[in-house]
Amino acid sequence: MVQTITAPNGKESLKVGMQAGSSRTVGIALSEEMSELRQETLVLLALNVKNQVIARCEVFRGTVDACVAHPRDVFYQAIVANAARVIVVHNHPSGLAKPSPSDQEFGQRLWLAGQLLGIELLDCFIIGRHSYFSFGEHDLFNALSLPETLAKEDSSNS
Repeated sequence: MVQTITAPNGKESLKVGMQAGSSRTVGIALSEEMSELRQETLVLLALNVKNQVIARCEVFRGTVDACVAHPRDVFYQAIVANAARVIVVHNHPSGLAKPSPSDQEFGQRLWLAGQLLGIELLDCFIIGRHSYFSFGEHDLFNALSLPETLAKEDSSNS
């Protein structure tokens, strides 16, 4: 069941049917919606091949300082929505939009899972107090390579 998230102020600017534009446009819209949430909340925007939002769901709601989610939970919703691409976003109730090491690891795991499933992770956002951090704008996925990552995993398991 796909569930829509609405900010406490009633705003929901990236609705189903709308096109997700640039990372900057999406980041600003999401920061307006999610900056006042008091619990960490992970949201998935499922997109079609034209980058139109076909589903929007809250994947997980955590506490004031943690949101335990797994890539399988994110991509389950993407598969149910028949998404070609996804954007993943979560907020930091502290107000700081800086990614922690665990945020960076989670973003990388999402990107790799998307590569395996054939569902492109367009961007991953962290929302702070009226600000955002975009993994895409900071090229955090460009250094990742699925074959190299799998080879590293194989060699470390040997």
